Amino acid sequence: MSRLGLLIAGLDGAVASTLVAGVALMRRRLTKPTALISEAYIQSHALAGFADFVIGGWDGRGENLYQAALRNRVLEPDRLRPVARELARLKPWPAGADKITAFRRQHRLDTVVVLNLLPTNQNPASRNYARLAARHGCPFINFTPNDCGEGQLAGIPFCGRDGKTGQTWFKSVLAPALRARQLEVTGWYSTNLLGNEDGKIVGDPVQGRQKIRDKSKLLGPLLGYEPYHLVQINYFPPRGDTKESWDYIDIAGFLGQPMQLRISGQYRDSILAAPMCLDLCRFMELAHRRGATGAQPWLSMFFKAPYGNPTHDFFRQEQLLRTYLSRLNQRHRLIISYPLFPGTPRSTPRSAAQTTPPMKCHRPIRSAFQSAQ
Repeated sequence: MSRLGLLIAGLDGAVASTLVAGVALMRRRLTKPTALISEAYIQSHALAGFADFVIGGWDGRGENLYQAALRNRVLEPDRLRPVARELARLKPWPAGADKITAFRRQHRLDTVVVLNLLPTNQNPASRNYARLAARHGCPFINFTPNDCGEGQLAGIPFCGRDGKTGQTWFKSVLAPALRARQLEVTGWYSTNLLGNEDGKIVGDPVQGRQKIRDKSKLLGPLLGYEPYHLVQINYFPPRGDTKESWDYIDIAGFLGQPMQLRISGQYRDSILAAPMCLDLCRFMELAHRRGATGAQPWLSMFFKAPYGNPTHDFFRQEQLLRTYLSRLNQRHRLIISYPLFPGTPRSTPRSAAQTTPPMKCHRPIRSAFQSAQ
């Protein structure tokens, strides 16, 4: 695996700064790669290791990544200190600047993935970054609810829309289980408290309408009928990046007897989103390497409103991912030597010749955090 470029629109945001800090920490083996699905496929599918990532991107705020990480307050300063110099060397380009060719040449990159992490409602800017990705043949990931003009992306692999990180992910897990037990959901009330920059936008009744729609429209298809369903998002600054959610679910059981589920959760928004973005970057490079173009529905489990896939059932979406990767493995006679998911048995290589050789580090730690200015 050669080095992999990752360009992020919204590089100084909470998710992006958490992602970059995480790569730096994991490259130094200062933390475990928890919550990364793609780790199980690094050798079998020749995915990028942490030493292979070269990261850049755009942001009008112009802070270096260490300043941005401190401002976003997702990770404590003590946790950031070992990688502070590396983060400080990485500064975003001006918003909208077309520097992809220079970035690719400077770092000698075969593939550059563009990841959209702009705030909600930045639709024109999101379409511009999608257009840049298409112009330069870069796989494109839309982790936001924004309209990126998907019609212009037919010639490249792309995936999205709106990352499914916390409450909606849990809803896509629980609703199929209630359906399978034939318990009737008569009402589902979901509310959120979020205090980061994204919360300020999506908590606004006007600016947050698209986010509310994405969170609201999956329950009917999951259950096969439309219960009374109310979703709210409230901006509450004291919560910061820690999102608090409550779900009140009214159900009818045998003989029509009413019951209720009450579920409370505290999710760290960027801590959930950052590893998902890393997984998507690795998997989109794989799709690009295989010559894929258009929407990638096998990655639908990562999104609230997935392109090209009508199902919202998390378990069916998971199966799409597993089937795609398994078929690739069989087609190219690559032997998976890691479990597909925790709890699944390991497979045994049939011969040494069929086993993918171990990954090697292509560059020292520091080089991946050079600014591509």
